[in-house]
Amino acid sequence: MKLLREDARAASLLMGDGVTEIVLRDDPDQPSEEIYYLVDDVRDLYARRGKLRLKFVHPPRQAAHGYRAAVKDPFGNVLMLLDRTTGSAGANIAEDAAAPTMLFSGIEGTVPAKPGLLGEIYVQIGRTADDLPYTPQFEELFNLYAARLPEPKPTRREVWRHLLNLRKAGKLPKLGEARSPSPEVSEEDRRIVKELLGKDIGKRDRLPYSERFDRLVDEFNKRRERPLSPHLVWRLVAKLAK
Repeated sequence: MKLLREDARAASLLMGDGVTEIVLRDDPDQPSEEIYYLVDDVRDLYARRGKLRLKFVHPPRQAAHGYRAAVKDPFGNVLMLLDRTTGSAGANIAEDAAAPTMLFSGIEGTVPAKPGLLGEIYVQIGRTADDLPYTPQFEELFNLYAARLPEPKPTRREVWRHLLNLRKAGKLPKLGEARSPSPEVSEEDRRIVKELLGKDIGKRDRLPYSERFDRLVDEFNKRRERPLSPHLVWRLVAKLAK
């Protein structure tokens, strides 16, 4: 492969077909894999989205050499789009299609956090972060927080990420112990959860409100006589991943 561009955290390489590029990143907070389709003009597709029956997650956003966007086609397929409409202005800059602050893989847009507002609502809700996913209290927090933000509104996964970033920065108030303990399950159930987690066992905080976690809950419950709620599966995952 031919090296096209590089910087301290990324490199763009041209593959043997002379067309496809692969971008390597040294960034643990980026998704492990994303495929972008190079198009002529992302903004033009956005302008014609109604006629083309394309659903954009957010309006096109600036990348190193053009614009990028995530869309759903008429058949429900998620497509990551990228163009090179800004010419050679960033010719020596490695592609930056991925959002620099994204914590989870997925297609949601990145909405700036409002730490003061989120911390205030978090204290009002009164349930510690590790015990929040998939509870009525999280839904209340999400609705109160999103209602006071402009468009585009954050997704549940983004609000969860905002909470994690606050905790990582030491700005999330401590609310004591979790209300709900980890469920009592058999050793076989623990083995199944660890098997389903695989290499993601060390990335537990990235799982809530993702398709990956939904699949894990479904697969786990298929192997049990009595299913567990997503919240209790999360509590089990949180305990096993410590």
